[in-house]
Amino acid sequence: MDEKAQASQIQETTHDVAFYKSIINKVSPSFCLAKWYQVTVHLQNGHTHSCHHPATHRVDPRELVENSSALHNTSMKKVQRHKMLNGVRPSECDYCWRIEDANPDNVSDRIFKSSENWAWPNLEEAKSLPWHHDFNPRYVEVSFGHACNFKCLYCAPHISSSIMAEFEKEGHFVESPEFSIKELYINGKYPIPKDSFNPYVEAFWRWWPDLIKNLEHFRITGGEPLINPNTFKFLDFIVNNPMPNLHFAINSNLGIPDVQFNKFISLMQKILETNSIKGFEFYTSVDTHGEDAEYIRTGLNYEDYIKNVRRYLDELPTNTKLIFMCTYNALSVPNFRKFLQEVIDLKSAYRTPAGDPRVLLDMPYLRDPSYLSLAVLTKDFAKQIEEDLEFMKDHTYQRLQNNQWCFTEHEIAKMERVLNWFKSLQDNEKTRLLRKRFYTFTKECDRRRGTSFLKTFPSMEPFYKICEDIYNNDNLDY
Repeated sequence: MDEKAQASQIQETTHDVAFYKSIINKVSPSFCLAKWYQVTVHLQNGHTHSCHHPATHRVDPRELVENSSALHNTSMKKVQRHKMLNGVRPSECDYCWRIEDANPDNVSDRIFKSSENWAWPNLEEAKSLPWHHDFNPRYVEVSFGHACNFKCLYCAPHISSSIMAEFEKEGHFVESPEFSIKELYINGKYPIPKDSFNPYVEAFWRWWPDLIKNLEHFRITGGEPLINPNTFKFLDFIVNNPMPNLHFAINSNLGIPDVQFNKFISLMQKILETNSIKGFEFYTSVDTHGEDAEYIRTGLNYEDYIKNVRRYLDELPTNTKLIFMCTYNALSVPNFRKFLQEVIDLKSAYRTPAGDPRVLLDMPYLRDPSYLSLAVLTKDFAKQIEEDLEFMKDHTYQRLQNNQWCFTEHEIAKMERVLNWFKSLQDNEKTRLLRKRFYTFTKECDRRRGTSFLKTFPSMEPFYKICEDIYNNDNLDY
């Protein structure tokens, strides 16, 4: 049995995190396989990183002329691999170093990611081949472009073309100067116009025939992937060139025109009915219910959105799932119970052949921009979050036993994490500044987009008045 097969066998027979940690640390106490085998590439501006914790860095287009895999194997990243092999901590990985330094028994994402099935079997290859070798990643996320028909409050112009168009007309929001057009140019994040030659997209498709030799996980992000022709180029490829070992995932706002959605459904039906891939996950973003969700995600029609959710579940095979990505933020709170009931209805209506729910809820909480996060709220909002958590606990399969599938322990744990984080926050001068920013931001949004915060969120009027009073009486600067 070769070393890779042995590693796979070990992985299947142990779930002991301490075991993984000991083996990884024998290579080096700063070693992390994500630097070798995971990559996210933003082709609209040529930025890349391995693992979502480090900031992205720009790929030098000159490196791509001779080596299209430099979308992943950049000179900078190779230097970081060299450091890791020699026990030196790359500063960009400080998220994990803080966790590990807080307590030697802590397990950071360095260990969790290295023990994933796309990473662990390749341990021997990573440590034995030269640090400057060009490695093919096993886990790839790609954004083909920033074209998007939504203007979500917490998004940015290099991610959404609709926000970019607004900024070019109205200027950036003063609360987020890092997203000004000038700063995007300075930091190399300004997207390449869609009608211009894009060396990064071109390099990606040059790399593709070699990349797929080892590819195990492929996820398309955006922008909005279902309005980008490169997404359909990939789907057409799979129809004609099955990849039975590939796990495929895609993100979508599901606010797309029917012509694109029809095409997507048709191609995915062909792919799934012929078992052309190993697995498929569909991630769709919404942060609360109804008009509240529409305010957060400008461009969303909530009623049409739910119709498309149901259409996806109706028309694709019953073993496929849909995951709601709910970025829980300050504006999620008022009507989140209605959204939870919507999820219950969908979970109960759509199940796999084994009886499991086809609808799942992921709930990361928003951290940035912090003036839209829970950090801006007054502590009385905790009561509503607590009540929603109890609602979830009261609606579990174990509690109901009435042929319904409701919330899982994992989903409830995500909500508990939201609540615990909110309760841990302290009011201070920074909180006052965040509330001032919240007021000026929503006021400017209403002017630009023809919305009304108080009409949409009447229950938040007392809180809004607090923010307004701070704005009128506080001399805090940005």
